[in-house]
Amino acid sequence: MSTRKGEANRPLWKRRIGLTAAIATAAMASMVAASPSYAEPTAAATSGAADAADAADVPRTEQELIEALTGLLPGGLQVTESYATGLEEGPDTSVSLVADDGAGGVSLDLSVSRWATDDWHDIAGCQGFGEPEEGFTCEDTTLEDGSILSLVTSEYEYEDEEGETYRSRDWQVWLEGPGGSDLEQPGGRAVVLTESKDLTDAADPDAYTPPLDLDQLAEVVQAPVWGSVLDAADAEYGGPEEWEEEVPASSDIPASDLRDTFRALAPEGLEIVDVETEETGWAQLSVDDGQGAGLVDITAYEATGSEGEDGFLSGEYAFDEGVALAEGEVADGPDCQDTTLEDGTVVSVCDWPASEDDPTAMNWAVVTYPDGSSLDITAYNVADWDAEPSRADAPFTGEQLAEIATADEWRALFG
Repeated sequence: MSTRKGEANRPLWKRRIGLTAAIATAAMASMVAASPSYAEPTAAATSGAADAADAADVPRTEQELIEALTGLLPGGLQVTESYATGLEEGPDTSVSLVADDGAGGVSLDLSVSRWATDDWHDIAGCQGFGEPEEGFTCEDTTLEDGSILSLVTSEYEYEDEEGETYRSRDWQVWLEGPGGSDLEQPGGRAVVLTESKDLTDAADPDAYTPPLDLDQLAEVVQAPVWGSVLDAADAEYGGPEEWEEEVPASSDIPASDLRDTFRALAPEGLEIVDVETEETGWAQLSVDDGQGAGLVDITAYEATGSEGEDGFLSGEYAFDEGVALAEGEVADGPDCQDTTLEDGTVVSVCDWPASEDDPTAMNWAVVTYPDGSSLDITAYNVADWDAEPSRADAPFTGEQLAEIATADEWRALFG
């Protein structure tokens, strides 16, 4: 199944997130999506609903966004954890909640985002996911104003090296439309709500019923408030095509040079196999340290005009400051640290271990040079992009990747 929607709504450099999404939706079993009824379908979330709302009422901060989402949930649903990314942090907003379902909790994740495109139809609806796989279902509906509502379910099952099986299930609703009120207007908008449940310890996973069914999820994504958030993003940050201009382009460094440089700098005793790629500025290798093969992804980016600590690829931009964890605790997100070297080069190091909810482990180091060019080296615990995890952890920690990525040989490749 394609991960095109994740790619459409994220900066190009976040390939690692695309991989996470691909593995999380890998198919093992199937659940049929019910077809909801829509009394008064509306695409307010994609068609400029802010015209009907006072700009002062637009939720912009973390707390305001959390209140906006929780206010749309069923009255008896108790939220136990919450987090959000507001407009002050960027044009794409998100809200994550954990709600009490009487069985260990269920996650609700909402994203409100835009992307640059000439025709938003190209990736909208079920056709945009690619060929369906076992365990993945999708049904879409074209609403009265032409926007598209998609109902998606997926189920994942994973067995670790010790034979323990993990199971999870997702229910998703996608509302997609143009970059404004005109259906032919360039740019796209999407409001996506995902309900996720870890069913590893469930006695009968098939008997689980989520607190919100697909009908209720559809009502939430169609609420006018999300359209007001999207309009506010346009007003504060400009259109998505203007934001996309800040995304760095891959350099023209041959993939063979990237692979050869990594191989020369990597510790001895590793089995390193080239993975052929056709793009310049991007290379992959399979690395085995005796505990199973893992994938290493290398991308070299041209300068964007950003310099020093404000470089686009810094861990500070991508993720919040890492939080100290108790012994044995696993982070829900990556633990990232930024360091500025004497010459202004920024080194961003992140570690994101596997968890019960997501068996993918990924660690990376990003070096952003003073001129804005950058190098991203990421290691995964999978042998290739379509494989299940082949080992518990990635073959390199973020610090080990930083030692490799900060070598002078890389900077020489940029000329």
